[in-house]
Amino acid sequence: AKDFIQACNDTKILEKYNIPEGKNLEGYLFPDTYFFTEGMSIESIVDKFLENFFNKLSEIEELKGLSPEDFYQTLVLASIIEREYRVPSEAPVIASVFTNRIKHNIGLYSCATIEYILTEIQGLPHPDRITYDDLKIDSPYNTSKWAALPPGPISNPGLIALKAAAKPAETDYFYFVLTDPATGSHTFSKSFDQHIKA
Repeated sequence: AKDFIQACNDTKILEKYNIPEGKNLEGYLFPDTYFFTEGMSIESIVDKFLENFFNKLSEIEELKGLSPEDFYQTLVLASIIEREYRVPSEAPVIASVFTNRIKHNIGLYSCATIEYILTEIQGLPHPDRITYDDLKIDSPYNTSKWAALPPGPISNPGLIALKAAAKPAETDYFYFVLTDPATGSHTFSKSFDQHIKA
């Protein structure tokens, strides 16, 4: 595990795949089924993840021609969508809420980014609910405090989230809330009053 994490921060590997300077492979490790052989080098394993990731990207027309920096911003957005959606058809709508908020300099207020701070940065168990104290955590990943994308991905997004981030739905929604925990479906709203009612 230690060697794998070290390889995910290896500047030679980052340069090989044109990943922006100062970043790591978080977000680029495509979630899929992989077959490895005993004794494979860490570099070969990481290459398998990355080759698969970039092959999958070739299916998304909207991502072609983006600079590495612009693509990275899309990847960060996709990583948040990945952690927010459960119904595939809602992923582009969730993407539209976030892009509408970014355009209007409004915080994303994504619970997924707070969960990332708690579980991945602070090493705490997954919370049953987000508290008001959690929303005050001083972290660049706290999208309740800052009106911008966090500095890096919070998950490794799959194709549904990547496609949604590359081509969000065209809506005038600014809010969404989980309204059917069994199916994972959300209610989307244009105004805060509608959101509170939902």
